Amino acid sequence: MTAHFSNGRVKLLGSGSELPGDPIDNKSLYNGLAKQCGKTTARKAALISRRLGINSRHFCRDQDVGISVAKPNAPQLCIQAMRQAQAECDLNNSLDYLIGHTTSPHTLLPPNIAWVADQLNHAGPYMELRQACTGFANALQIAIPMLANDTSMKSIGIVGSEVGSIYFDLSKDFVDLEQLVNYVQMGDGAGAVILGQDDNSNESIISDAYIGHIGNGKEPGFYMEGGGSNDVYCKAGLPVFRHNVTDVRERGEALFSKGLEAVLSRGYKLDDFAYILPHQVNGHLAKLLSEHLNVAESRIVVDADSLGNLGSAAIWVSLDRLRQSGRLKKGDKVLILGAEATKYLYGGFVFHC
Repeated sequence: MTAHFSNGRVKLLGSGSELPGDPIDNKSLYNGLAKQCGKTTARKAALISRRLGINSRHFCRDQDVGISVAKPNAPQLCIQAMRQAQAECDLNNSLDYLIGHTTSPHTLLPPNIAWVADQLNHAGPYMELRQACTGFANALQIAIPMLANDTSMKSIGIVGSEVGSIYFDLSKDFVDLEQLVNYVQMGDGAGAVILGQDDNSNESIISDAYIGHIGNGKEPGFYMEGGGSNDVYCKAGLPVFRHNVTDVRERGEALFSKGLEAVLSRGYKLDDFAYILPHQVNGHLAKLLSEHLNVAESRIVVDADSLGNLGSAAIWVSLDRLRQSGRLKKGDKVLILGAEATKYLYGGFVFHC
């Protein structure tokens, strides 16, 4: 299977990211688990967090109750991220199109992005992709040709969000090893970008956007159980994120390899990239990818150690943080390597600073 590349480039006009509340460090996480589920569960969580290299994350949920509502909720996170991106390029409410992607929407219908558009007073059209970690890549497959082929269209906003922590019941009956991995590994947040037409420069340009998959014939590595038309009944009382940890661990490396293979087929070399920004699956990425690719750890962007895995929001949040960090110099190129375990998708792009 080969990746599909979008034919064109776009200008990154602005970016933003929003994380709910203060970071929750591992000690606070363990204390909450011990209170709700017992000390044995908390000790298991400690072992998992060390293996994953995740030291903190941000949650929308209340850790003192079994099942919690999202505060702030998904649209509120999206709106704050989008407003940051709008402030950078002074666009306010003049977006021509709005695209959202998430696996944890505010409501199934209307889509999450409808609430975002309403509260942003966005008068233009919008759409939403129900997709996890490579939602950003498919959003680009839509946005890039729209901007390239319609000269009247000046700006498209894309926002990815997750509030997956609310799909977790802090109770002894619910929490097993699989769910503990989810609870320790995942975080909540939103990331947004605003894209404009290619200005024929090499400054703040997104190019070589691609998407592909290796999922045919494979069981999902990550999926939601219950609530869909195939199985509306939620036996756990709420839809549950299921995580085939063993298969994901075995196949995850192949997704990064396929993405790298796709980009290098365009004539790039690894040395062309000042930084490599992979999907933020765990806090040990710098070491793991450094050894796999034979590049310096300092060139691998890692936020998962402090944010956890943000799913559909991960790439936009990390790109925004990298842009705001002061590490990038004019002329730098950043390689984005996205990976999604649902049905094993990979996608990414090249960012020209």
